[in-house]
Amino acid sequence: MHKLLPALLLLVSPALFADGLPGSPWIQVSGHGEEHVAPDILRVSLTLEKTSMDAVTARADVEARAAKVLALARKLGLADKDIRAPAVTVEPQYEWRSAPGGDGKQVLVGQHVQRSMTLTLRDVSRYGTLVDGLFADGVTRLDGVEPDSSERDALQQQALAAAVQDAHAKAVALAQGAGVSLGPVYSVSEQAGSRGPRPLMMAAMSRGNAAQPEYLNGEIEIDADVQVYYLIGK
Repeated sequence: MHKLLPALLLLVSPALFADGLPGSPWIQVSGHGEEHVAPDILRVSLTLEKTSMDAVTARADVEARAAKVLALARKLGLADKDIRAPAVTVEPQYEWRSAPGGDGKQVLVGQHVQRSMTLTLRDVSRYGTLVDGLFADGVTRLDGVEPDSSERDALQQQALAAAVQDAHAKAVALAQGAGVSLGPVYSVSEQAGSRGPRPLMMAAMSRGNAAQPEYLNGEIEIDADVQVYYLIGK
């Protein structure tokens, strides 16, 4: 289903054009196209972290939990190309502590060790198993779940084609309403605001109850926007 965007009919003297715009009267329209599809890919982002005065101990703790996460991912069939696991980062962590008289100072409270990972799950039915395993392996937090489609490139092209068709339909209506004939396309361009996959559902990630985390297999929206200039026929 296409959402119609406002369109503007411009009938202007040739003398007013510059910067690559047409040198004869023209019609400017925008078009929108979108495709809805059930996602078959989930990108799960997670963080493992530990703060301790002993950086070596903290790093060993984080790395041990990271090894468990990697083993779980491979057990669930994730290929190495679907696992993004940069090296750990270590940085001092401070707290501001007040003192009598209103003075205060920054106090070192430990070395903060962190490792973030992104797992690309291509079997969404295993989401619950993955999340249960992540928490069992000591993941500090889940940062997000991004749904996507393995057919995204093809769907993006379809959305672009639909956007151009939408723009053409508007141009035809504007020309008819203005009592002029629609000439050839002068230029067509994709708008910078066009988006990639956008979730139309939420995935349950909480462990607030004993039930296995549930993934709600709704839809994602892949859309595109274009701007088209048509010359007005003579």
